[in-house]
Amino acid sequence: MGKILNYKSNLEHEVAELICLKCLHRWIGIYPAETDLKDIECTCGEVGFVIKTGQTLMIDE
Repeated sequence: MGKILNYKSNLEHEVAELICLKCLHRWIGIYPAETDLKDIECTCGEVGFVIKTGQTLMIDE
């Protein structure tokens, strides 16, 4: 599993609903903006199958 970061850190980040096309697991992901979706790992252990399901979500800080 990848490195877990505090979303309130100084890194620019994105919040979006994601889905793994391998196992069809959906979740709300918070990840650094420069991260390629192809590099996100699903809880099933697969890398390269994650896509966004729609628009980026906004969170209040």
